[in-house]
Amino acid sequence: MPKDIQLQDISNTMSDEKLDSQVENLFVKAAKKVQDEPEDNVVKTTKDSTEMSSKSNDSKSKKKFSLSNLFNSKGKKIGWAVFSIFLILFSIIAGVGFYTYQVAMELKTQGLEAKTTGMATYTNFKNQNLPGAEAELNKLKEQLATIRSTYSKLNFYRNVPIINNYYLDGEHSFNAAEAGLNAGGKTIEAIAPYADVLGFSGEGTFEGGSAENRIKLILDTLEKVTPILDEIQANLDTVSTELAQIDDNRYPEDFQGVAVRELIAQAKQGAGQANLLLSDYRPIIELIPDIAGSKGERRKYLVLFQNDNELRPTGGFLTAYSVIYIEDGKVTPEKSDDIYELDKKFNKRIPIPEELGRYLTSERYWNLRDMNTSPDFKTSMDQFFEYYKNIPGEPDNIDGIIAVDTQLLTDLIEVVGPINIPGYGTFSAEIDPKCDCPQIILALSEIITRPTPYLREDRKGILGPLMSTILTKLYSSPRTYMADLSNIALKDIEGRHIQMYFLNEEFQKSVEAINAAGRLEVNDNAQDSLAIVNANLGGAKSNLFVDYNVTQTVSDVVDGRITKTVEITYKNDHKADNCNLEAGLLCLNSTLRDWTRLYVPQGSELVEAQGFTEEAKVYDEAGFTVFDGFFTLEPMAQAKLKVTYTVPYTDETYKINLWKQGGINPIPMIMDVTGGQEEVLVNKDLIYETEF
Repeated sequence: MPKDIQLQDISNTMSDEKLDSQVENLFVKAAKKVQDEPEDNVVKTTKDSTEMSSKSNDSKSKKKFSLSNLFNSKGKKIGWAVFSIFLILFSIIAGVGFYTYQVAMELKTQGLEAKTTGMATYTNFKNQNLPGAEAELNKLKEQLATIRSTYSKLNFYRNVPIINNYYLDGEHSFNAAEAGLNAGGKTIEAIAPYADVLGFSGEGTFEGGSAENRIKLILDTLEKVTPILDEIQANLDTVSTELAQIDDNRYPEDFQGVAVRELIAQAKQGAGQANLLLSDYRPIIELIPDIAGSKGERRKYLVLFQNDNELRPTGGFLTAYSVIYIEDGKVTPEKSDDIYELDKKFNKRIPIPEELGRYLTSERYWNLRDMNTSPDFKTSMDQFFEYYKNIPGEPDNIDGIIAVDTQLLTDLIEVVGPINIPGYGTFSAEIDPKCDCPQIILALSEIITRPTPYLREDRKGILGPLMSTILTKLYSSPRTYMADLSNIALKDIEGRHIQMYFLNEEFQKSVEAINAAGRLEVNDNAQDSLAIVNANLGGAKSNLFVDYNVTQTVSDVVDGRITKTVEITYKNDHKADNCNLEAGLLCLNSTLRDWTRLYVPQGSELVEAQGFTEEAKVYDEAGFTVFDGFFTLEPMAQAKLKVTYTVPYTDETYKINLWKQGGINPIPMIMDVTGGQEEVLVNKDLIYETEF
């Protein structure tokens, strides 16, 4: 190859790879610069050296640029410098990338180990293994510290524009995780003394002595939990604050099958819910000793027994009542009686509401036993108590009302075992094939409901001795019933089998916060809502044999509204009883005459209602629109209601608040939202959410 290769020659030799015009111009400029260099740095080429020598005065010598000249000049030094810089940068980037990859793999391995430990912590806590949960939680704290140390190897990204945002998000995540684990540790610390009471394995403080003694000790020590609650609250506030600084919109919706953005949103939502849960439950934890009469002032409550086999809006027919007082957590019945005896002393003559009078044809006036017409327990009790407090001979220092139904009785009998009450017999929770229900339910029905050819005094007086016997067995037994009682209380409050009403506003707000007050109110967390309220107005005790299921079909949003169809199928699979009074037989299953109301969002418009005996009424009540009608259901038959209506709706996702009536079994419900179906079991109030 010739030593001097002219630029033109380069073009010729690279004819198959045309040079970019800007690059060629760059080389031309470099060539001109080289032409100005000293003679000894330029290699001359001539066509004919002899001719050029003899005609030096007639023409200028032409200096030709060559690639070798460039790399033998100052340009050579600049070129190599630029090349070296790029080489170094590439090496740095490659090194950083490889280093980051190594750290990322290390973080992945450590993260998977922490995930396993986290699941073990949750499983132990769910299974009420407090020592196991605490051990796994401490292990998880150590693993988190290790992961954070590994993550700190990437802290140089803190100063890199754009990337630093993602690095700082990681720091916020670690801060939130540490605060969350600290909250978990404090929660275990708060629970530990009451481990046996709450059903957790572990060495609780209150294992010894009778149940009565344990309750008193618990009430005396609950105030010690308050400082721990302060610390838990501070940790949860930190979690929410740190997560709030992460912008989930910076992240893709999906990365390698992982819904990244959704996970971040769920973490924020979970932190908010935990904070809200503590805020809701803290007042009731602090007030329990006062409510239970352990602050030097005994409390007196009116207990209403709701027979859910004859369903009414708040959960059942008000069949009996008892006055109890509570002192240091111990419940003592003061009196109990048939609700009819209370009505005998009620001398007000109030016209019966039209809806009740439709089927309660034997009644001309509104009785106390029928005053729970509103599904909102507080509204009904405001109405009931307004008249009760003026009845002669009744206590005038009542602190509140507690309503219970047959589910609570059954649950308590399951805990203490069969009980015997002199003069009434034995009661148990075993299923009786005659009604496919717990034996205690059938036995109480025999005592209370069966007609007799003679006047039976105090036929519902059984409830007082029954309550006293259960309480005596609970308090006197050295066995640890407390865990079972705690579980029963939580389950039956959620299912609205226990509902509370207090005259003290602070007490009332605290039970409303934990959904123990039986309220039916508008929930601002969902634009759609549904409450199905049934009332048996003349069907014996047929709700013992009636079940129902629901299908909701929801359309997409069109012009700010969704169209819904709610189908309710009621079934009674048992034979009718002989309800002829002359026969003197137990009448439980008969024709159900049901007053039905659907509480839906205010502004909803009824399109069509099928299955009612006549046209449904539409009106507004307590912030809802109500569809109101009647239907009948025979034994060994089924009835179906189908209601189509529109609801104002603007959210991008579908969200509905489902309200559960007291006194009924969990409701199987199919949600069909724009073709996608999912079954939900409504065993308590809940919010269902899905995409359109």
